[in-house]
Amino acid sequence: MTQPLTFTLFLLPMLILSLPALLPTSKLIRYPIINVTAAKLAFFSSLLSTTHFIYTGMITTTHHFQLLTIGMTPIQISFVLDSYSAFFLPILLFIVWTIMEFTVQYMKSDLEINIFFNQLSIFTTMMIILLTAENIFQLFIGWEGVGIMSFMLINWWSFRSNSNKAAMQAVIYNRLADIGLIITMAWMIINNMSPSINVTYTSPNLALIPALGLVLAAAGKSAQFGFHPWLPAAMEGPTPVSALLHSSTMVVAGVFLLIRTSPLLYSSQTATTLCLLLGAITSLLAAACSLGQNDLKKIIAYSTTSQLGLMMVAIGLKQPELAFMHISTHAFFKAMLFLCAGTIIHSLNNEQDVRKMGGLKKALPVTSSCLIIGSLALSGMPFMTGFYSKDAIIESISTSYVNSLSLAMTLMATVFTTLYSLRMVYYVTLNTPRILPLSTPHENPQMVNPILRLAVGSISAGLMISATILPTNIPQLTMPASTKLIALSILALGLLIGSALIMMTNQLPTPIKGAQTPLLFKIFHFYFILHHTMPAAILKISQKLSTHLMDQTHYENLGPKMAAYLQMLASKILTNFHKARISPYLKTNIMFIMLILIIHFTSTSA
Repeated sequence: MTQPLTFTLFLLPMLILSLPALLPTSKLIRYPIINVTAAKLAFFSSLLSTTHFIYTGMITTTHHFQLLTIGMTPIQISFVLDSYSAFFLPILLFIVWTIMEFTVQYMKSDLEINIFFNQLSIFTTMMIILLTAENIFQLFIGWEGVGIMSFMLINWWSFRSNSNKAAMQAVIYNRLADIGLIITMAWMIINNMSPSINVTYTSPNLALIPALGLVLAAAGKSAQFGFHPWLPAAMEGPTPVSALLHSSTMVVAGVFLLIRTSPLLYSSQTATTLCLLLGAITSLLAAACSLGQNDLKKIIAYSTTSQLGLMMVAIGLKQPELAFMHISTHAFFKAMLFLCAGTIIHSLNNEQDVRKMGGLKKALPVTSSCLIIGSLALSGMPFMTGFYSKDAIIESISTSYVNSLSLAMTLMATVFTTLYSLRMVYYVTLNTPRILPLSTPHENPQMVNPILRLAVGSISAGLMISATILPTNIPQLTMPASTKLIALSILALGLLIGSALIMMTNQLPTPIKGAQTPLLFKIFHFYFILHHTMPAAILKISQKLSTHLMDQTHYENLGPKMAAYLQMLASKILTNFHKARISPYLKTNIMFIMLILIIHFTSTSA
């Protein structure tokens, strides 16, 4: 197949997805139906390029035109069709098609639904640009586009103060992370290096600065420890936005950046080790925080952060294929979990507290079943979609030469994943009903059908992805059964602990009112420290520096105090020479006589 034809097949989905945004704005045009149809056609057209790549295995790179030249570095518009873009593009468009179909019914009462669908299409288009970019400068265009559109979608209900705060958090944290990517690009320009994403540097010292910049950028975009507060806060946006944001677009962009630039990243062992530790800490902390949450959407949001940490662990193990595989499998069940949460919240009059739910297995049987399927896939139940990637990552870290701390934190995070998944299922579907009798919960077929489509993917997609994705570089090892079954043992341990805790909880008396809030619910006081204590301390120090040090000290010392000091110094000097003693006068006369003699002899000799 010729290169132009391959390029046409490759970019056809992006063109189809962009067409609805070009239509004139009119309330008579049914934008939701048009956008859903465009997403469906884009998905099926993306299968053409994927099928071509599977059968040929040929990586295609197309260079079109040069935007500008900075120094010796040319900035080109170029696209690449490789294993990552060929496999993830249909997954992305399948998720977008499903979420858009769900949104038609979920947000039918919104007056600006046409604009909302256009923003979803632009958001997806920017993600496709990021996905298919051949150089880091073009990737930065999609990177920034995804960030801008996420701000607009999170702040969709702009009349809510919480939505405004959440959108600003997303922007600020991502701006801090963008510094890392800008540093990497600037370093490439200064050193006249190629901007291609496949550049490898043999010198670790040469690759340290750009590699650390990439880690910083990925940490912010993928909500790693220190940058993670914006991701749970983004739940203030509409549920379809949360589903798209957390499954296959913005939050995985950071991990995808490291996968794309893995040759550069692995040139620096420091950056690779940092990825491993950062991912393990994030996975454990987020899983622990999810255990203490009562908001249904925040439980799922923290689980996303935990899984992103697991992807970073895979990158730290120098297994980018495993990280990409977990991105692909995670997209199905995470999107389904959010859509299930949206259906439940929609049926319960916007109630999100899991303590006020229960018994929904009878009122919402299909949604409850899909919620259980998604929770099992998230926990890594054998032969579910999540099992194929999580088992491979745990097996890889168990057989790799890594520090025991990262291994222990990753295994503990996996246990916590099973615990909060079981807790969520128990509170929502299996426990005694605690629903207020305002209206009877019911399921809408137009909202259930997309969830069922994702349920099929959550069951079968893992096998298909693992069978078609490129093989990893994990060596074939002969290991004992205890090591081989470690992932299954962790899952069983989590289920046993969760079941025991549920039985113990049912035997406890009624909780005492005013009891102390658990530390996990307060998220280890991280928000209070980062958003209140630290800004207050910085403002206080800044105020002291600006008022005390500058206004009171520098100005006063340079002004009246300096004049008084100079006057006192002059008075002391003059007083020392006028104390009515003979010795100071003799010394002064001798000094003047010697000075006159020196000047005389110097002038005579000249």
